[in-house]
Amino acid sequence: MKNIRFNILLGISFFLLSALLGACGGGDSPITDEIDDGKQDGQGQKTVPPVTNLVAEKTERANELQVSWTNPVGAISVEISYLLEGDKPENTAKKNIRIATEKVGSLLIVVSEPGTYIVTAVAVDNYGKRSEELTVTATPLREEEVVRTRFLERADILMTSLMNLCFGKSARDCWNTRYPLATGPYWDGDAVVWDQGAGLSGYVALRGASIGVSAYEKKYADLTDRMFNSINRFITTDNKRSAYAVYPQNGNERYYDDNVWIGLDMAELYEQTKENRFLEKAKMVWDYLMVGNTSSCGGGILWREIPAYSNKHTCSTAPAAVLGCKLYQITKEQKYLDKAKEFYAWLIQYMQDPSDHLFYDNITPSMTIGKSKYSYNSGQPMQAACLLYNITGEQQYLNEAQQIARSAYSKWFTLYDSKELGEKFYRINGDHAWFYSVLFRGFLELYKIDGRRDYVTAFEKSMLQAWMSECRNQTTNLLSNNYFIGKTNSSWQVLHEGAFVEMLARLAVLELERK
Repeated sequence: MKNIRFNILLGISFFLLSALLGACGGGDSPITDEIDDGKQDGQGQKTVPPVTNLVAEKTERANELQVSWTNPVGAISVEISYLLEGDKPENTAKKNIRIATEKVGSLLIVVSEPGTYIVTAVAVDNYGKRSEELTVTATPLREEEVVRTRFLERADILMTSLMNLCFGKSARDCWNTRYPLATGPYWDGDAVVWDQGAGLSGYVALRGASIGVSAYEKKYADLTDRMFNSINRFITTDNKRSAYAVYPQNGNERYYDDNVWIGLDMAELYEQTKENRFLEKAKMVWDYLMVGNTSSCGGGILWREIPAYSNKHTCSTAPAAVLGCKLYQITKEQKYLDKAKEFYAWLIQYMQDPSDHLFYDNITPSMTIGKSKYSYNSGQPMQAACLLYNITGEQQYLNEAQQIARSAYSKWFTLYDSKELGEKFYRINGDHAWFYSVLFRGFLELYKIDGRRDYVTAFEKSMLQAWMSECRNQTTNLLSNNYFIGKTNSSWQVLHEGAFVEMLARLAVLELERK
C-alpha cells in the first residue's frame, strides 16, 4: 500500500514538473531572460547579424592593440579572438565582451610577443548562436619602436645643442640670431626680440615638460634666472611705458606682437613656479597691449608702436585674447576676461574668412583687408576659443574652435609617405617652424577638450619624421626649417630651433601623460 501511494505521488509530481517546464519554453530555453531580437532563417533557425566597423590599431605603447567595433542588434555578447599570424589555431586567445546598452564596443589587447595579429569578432545571441566572423589584421608597436617616441629626450638634445651653439656669445648673455654666428655693421649678432622670444618659448615648454622627471627637472629649473634676466635686457621705457624692444641698444622699435608672445611665456612660467616676478612681467605686457587697443579699425590691437603704425593685426590681437584668458584664470580679475572676449569677437567679425573659418593677416583704418593667411594666425584664435569655452562653458566657442581646426588641418597638412616611419600620414607642409609651433598650441588646447587625436598625431609624426631623417644635422642635432619643403639649410635660425624645441617639449608632456 505504501508503495502504491508513493508511485501515485511520484506520478503527480512528474506531471506537475512537466507542465511547469512546458510553460517556461521547453528544451530550447535561452541562456538569459533577455528579449531575443534574432531573426528566423528559412529553416526556422535563429540568425545573428555580425558586428560591423571592426578596427584594430596599435597604441602608443609596445605590444598593445586597441580593438573597436559596432554591436549588432540582437546580440548579448561579442567574442574577440586573436592569433599571431602563422601560429597554431589552438593558441588562439579569446575574450567575451558582454553587451549592455553601448552601440560601440572596445577592448585593449596586450599580446605576449611582437608580430602581426589576426583579430576576429563574432556576435553571440541569448540562445548561444553565433554570427559570421569578421576579421582584421594589425601589428602592435615593438619595444624598440616605442623608444623612438621619447620626445623629452629629443627636446633636451636639441636644446642642449642650441644653448651650446647660440646662447651667451656676447656680454648681453642672450640668444644669438643663428648658427653659424653672423654679425653686421650695426649689430653684434644677438637675436632680435622675436627670435629671443622663440628661444624663451622653447625653454619654457621644456621646463614645464621636465617637471617631475628627475633626469631633467633640476637642469632646466636651474636655467630659470638666466633665461629671465636674458629676455629682460630687452626692456626699454618709451612714451612712459615699459615694454620689450626689438633691439635695445640700436634704435627704439617696439612691436605689440613681439611683446605678447613674451607675455604668454611669463604667464606660463608663473603657472609653473607661482613666482610673482613672472606674473608682474605678464601684467606689464598686458598694460602695454592696452595702449595699442585703439578704436580704429573697429577695435583690435596695433601691430607696432614705434615707429607709429596704423594697421591692426591678427598676430597681435589673437594672442592678446589668449593672454587675457590666462591672466583671468590666474587672477580671476574680470577685466582680463572682458577684453579677451572683446578681442576674440573682433577677430571673428573682421579677420575671419567666413568661407573657410581661417583668419586674414591685417586690416587698415580704411577697412581694407590684407588677406594673406598664416598658420599661426589661425592657431591663436583656435586657442582663444578653447580657453573661452573652458571659462564660460558656452558651446559656440568650442564649435568655432573645431571649425578652425578642421580648416587649418586641411590647409597646412598634406599626406606624406615616410620611409623613416614606414607609413603614410598627414605632415606639416610649410617652411616656418615657428608658425607651426604656435598653430600647435591651438590644436593642443582643443585636444584637451575633445580628445581628438588625429591633429596631434600629425604633429607627432611630423616631428618623429624630422628627427629620424636628413632634417636633423648629424653633427649639431639642429633641425632644418626648410626640410618640409624639400630644401636644405646653410644656417639655423634661433627663431625656428626654439620652435622645434617647443613642439618636441609639448609632445613630451602628452607622451608622459599617456604612460
